Amino acid sequence: MPTHAQHSSPTAVICENLERFGGAPAKGEPDPRAIWDESEALAGLDTVLDAFVEEIAPDGTQLADERESLLWGFVNTLHMQTVRLDRAVDRLSPKLKELQQSQDGTEINAWELERIIERAQHLGDRRDAFERLRDAAAERYRSDTGNTWRPRHGSHTSRTSQLTSAAIDARDFLRAREQSKAQAHLPEGTLVAVTGSKPVDDADRICAALDQVRTKYPDMVLVHGGGPGAEKIAARWAESRGVHQVVCKPDWNAHGRAAPFRRNDELLRLLPKGVIAFPGSGITDNLVDKATQLGIPVHRAA
Repeated sequence: MPTHAQHSSPTAVICENLERFGGAPAKGEPDPRAIWDESEALAGLDTVLDAFVEEIAPDGTQLADERESLLWGFVNTLHMQTVRLDRAVDRLSPKLKELQQSQDGTEINAWELERIIERAQHLGDRRDAFERLRDAAAERYRSDTGNTWRPRHGSHTSRTSQLTSAAIDARDFLRAREQSKAQAHLPEGTLVAVTGSKPVDDADRICAALDQVRTKYPDMVLVHGGGPGAEKIAARWAESRGVHQVVCKPDWNAHGRAAPFRRNDELLRLLPKGVIAFPGSGITDNLVDKATQLGIPVHRAA
């Protein structure tokens, strides 16, 4: 051990370690640290994703077949961190309201309120940072796989406006509508549904049909079931055009084999302006029949 270290006071050693390694404030203390270095973090993200594509699962190896799954899981990790921080902010809301209502002018209550507000702001800023990373990783997923990243459950929105288009889970959309709760990240516009699950050889025909509808309704919001065939092509079209989406996926756990038909009911509860039906299965026909009964215009695309 160097001689100077043997004779340093405990305080000097602590200060030296803090200077060398950094330090975090104790719980309840103000936190002066920066939230993040965005440019360095995004550069690091690119490095990690390059490793997935070029080193862990490169072309010419069997692991290349697992690349899409690996990339999806990585984006999902960032997404779940965003969700966790969202919930942490929500948990602070009751305490904030309680402190605001109990302010009596004392320094102690005012100090506690300031700390809770600061904590909520910092958690919100961290949440936005992880969302920014998630959106960048989702864009990389799209460019590397040709598919749009979506979570298995829930919505894929972006408060920081880094997504080309938001994809809202139908249950979230209905809940917001029924509660008359204005949320800036929910899409507003003319809902147009697309259905059709059979394999499609001519994707350009589907895109052309959707472009034609969007010409008529510039504020178009695409509604679909998140399935294969025409619905998958329509989702990619929306992503490339910056058109928001509302996705109605079947809830297999809750409804079993009836899930696709219950999903059709849920989609029609959104009251789309119209339905564009491409070739599909009996589930597609069920949606078309129910839409017709409700008086919703249906255009059958051959």
